[in-house]
Amino acid sequence: MAASAQGQMFFADKIADALLAYLIKSYTEASSRTLGRTILQKLCYFAKASGVPLPFRFEIYHYGPFSQELFYRTDDLLLDGVIEDRSSDPAQSNFVPGSNLDPFLNRFGEAIKQHEANLKRVAMMFSHLDPTQMELVSTIHYIHSSYSEWFKKVPDKDAVVTSVVQIKGYKFTIQIVEKAYDILRDATLLPYPSQFQS
Repeated sequence: MAASAQGQMFFADKIADALLAYLIKSYTEASSRTLGRTILQKLCYFAKASGVPLPFRFEIYHYGPFSQELFYRTDDLLLDGVIEDRSSDPAQSNFVPGSNLDPFLNRFGEAIKQHEANLKRVAMMFSHLDPTQMELVSTIHYIHSSYSEWFKKVPDKDAVVTSVVQIKGYKFTIQIVEKAYDILRDATLLPYPSQFQS
């Protein structure tokens, strides 16, 4: 636990906490949507995939990639007043910047500057998607990346689409998954198979 210049004690005191707080700030500036836990999990997943050094480990879960550690780090930011939860429903969240956000971010200015562009890009890129859409695109990315890691080659589109449809219990049609896959690929979030072939 570290103290701020004003003597405020912070439970959140790591660079990853500051990057997470900055991502929340960026998303609330870019989107009119409520930032709940599901969207925040997926934003962090994509931020990490884009090179932001977030140490959270993600596993596939009912609503897509999920990190238990991220869940706890968010609670620390809440305790410190770095972010606030304005939801009146205890089963939901509505994260917004808190009164201690700026003093907290100021402590990590240089580290944030290195990743500011990536964090803003992720926040903007996904600012219009609802939780269900975020669940789908993050699951596609997770399956694609896992396949690439396990088999040391990029999977073809059909293999990813089939796996996602099965894993999600046919919650999404093949056509919807294919369209989301194409959007991710066109946004350069999925590499083309030719990029990995010699």
